[in-house]
Amino acid sequence: MRKRNQKSAILIILLVILLATSVFFLWQKLYFTSFIFFALAAYVFYEILSSINLVLQTTSQTLIAIAQEDFSLKIPKKNLPPHLYQSLNNIASLQKERSEKNTSIRILYENIIESIDTGILILKEGTDGQIEIFFSNNGFSQLLEIPKFTKWHLLTPYLSHFESYLESDNWKDTKDVLTLSINEKEQVFSFRTFLTRVYQQRYLTIYLDTLQSIMDKKEKEAWFNLMKVMSHEILNTITPINSLSDNLEYVIGEHEDALGQDFRDIHQSVVTIKNRTQHLADFVNTYRSLADLPSPKKSQVRIQTIIQNAIVPLSALVKEKGINVKTNISPENLYFSIDAQQIEQVLVNLITNSIYALSDIENPEIVINAYSDEKNCIEIIDNGKGIPEEIKREIFIPFFTTRDTGSGIGLSLSKNIVQAHGGYLSFSSKVGRTRFFVQLEK
Repeated sequence: MRKRNQKSAILIILLVILLATSVFFLWQKLYFTSFIFFALAAYVFYEILSSINLVLQTTSQTLIAIAQEDFSLKIPKKNLPPHLYQSLNNIASLQKERSEKNTSIRILYENIIESIDTGILILKEGTDGQIEIFFSNNGFSQLLEIPKFTKWHLLTPYLSHFESYLESDNWKDTKDVLTLSINEKEQVFSFRTFLTRVYQQRYLTIYLDTLQSIMDKKEKEAWFNLMKVMSHEILNTITPINSLSDNLEYVIGEHEDALGQDFRDIHQSVVTIKNRTQHLADFVNTYRSLADLPSPKKSQVRIQTIIQNAIVPLSALVKEKGINVKTNISPENLYFSIDAQQIEQVLVNLITNSIYALSDIENPEIVINAYSDEKNCIEIIDNGKGIPEEIKREIFIPFFTTRDTGSGIGLSLSKNIVQAHGGYLSFSSKVGRTRFFVQLEK
């Protein structure tokens, strides 16, 4: 770089000398000699202009590459003055760091949006007035059961139900409830749009969600809030009762002789109070597990192992009732990314329900299927008496049970575990066939 500066200085000095010499010979009327020195001066001037042009061209190319975020271009050090090379290098480094930061933030936001069950589609109005797909999450494709498109003209035919909302002239904030036919099944959706202007460009964000899922979320929140309040109040009440029962049992024991024949009745009453308060405390703590469910700790788990672990503790009950249990896993060496302990609990709950549904059934049978297509799926199917129509809407509600010995927590807890895995638990039932269907994210 120092040699380049020396060369530039020498050229400028040489140019001045040649021009002065040319003028001197011209004044001496030595025209030919003057012309020779002038031609040499012109050549030196051309070299200086070429050097300046090379600097400007290199600078221009570097700035264009930085503007287009093309950081593969290496800035040629030999073509630039030291201070200009350093400045361009600093600008490129800062822009690269900023670009990487923006890319990281974009990926983070996209992952957050992808993890949401609500369908989200963001449209952008191009400079030519044409609509482009700016972003679409998997939830949007899954709700409409369509492929995930990146081109607007490919997606448009599938959006005929709300096409009028998406025409660029009609972009605005809207809220509506739409009934759509998805693969010959009618579903009710909550449909919302929000118009945003950023840097003179318009964006339309579309939110699509099933009305049932919104109701489920609100219902679950209400139950959780109710359980928290009830648990707090009940435990605050029974804790001192339990403590007083212990003290009273001790005092009665100390005065057994004084109480005489009444000792046995009084002692039994105190023990009963103590046992019932402890039972109520255990009961409340069981329901608190619904609201305090820990986040799944996922790992790759062989699903055959999980199913076997769920069947083993129920094997005595299965044998007693003469139930034939079949498992079909395809492929046999199938792995799911799940919290093994939580999903095992789900299977135990669902299989237990099937066992009780098979009471007084001839040739009782439970079939457990596990497979993977677009989702990881588990089916528990029994040939029992089925779920009565009048209680189908209530079976996932906490506290609800049809068994005298049931706690009413099994299906509620199972549904929450599956949802925490980003999945969905559903069922279909008629006399002779009840199927619980677990869908899990891959």
